[in-house]
Amino acid sequence: MATADIEAKVIQFIASKVENVDASAVTAASQFKDLGLDSMDTVQLLFDAEEEFGVTFDGDEVKNLRTVGDIIDYINSHPPAAPQ
Repeated sequence: MATADIEAKVIQFIASKVENVDASAVTAASQFKDLGLDSMDTVQLLFDAEEEFGVTFDGDEVKNLRTVGDIIDYINSHPPAAPQ
């Protein structure tokens, strides 16, 4: 999947998961805290993203994920494994 496609899909996914936020306000630069997500909300969002995008977020790297763009970059650099 192309980077632009992943970006659009991640933004759409996050906009659908975050309550009380205008979907058009979600951009790659959006920080989780600015979207109203606390640490528990962010963890749940990452669990949901793992399922949606077929990736596994590494525990050591998760602490560095603070923006929608960080998730996009992570998915781009950790493509899902091919089905066997």
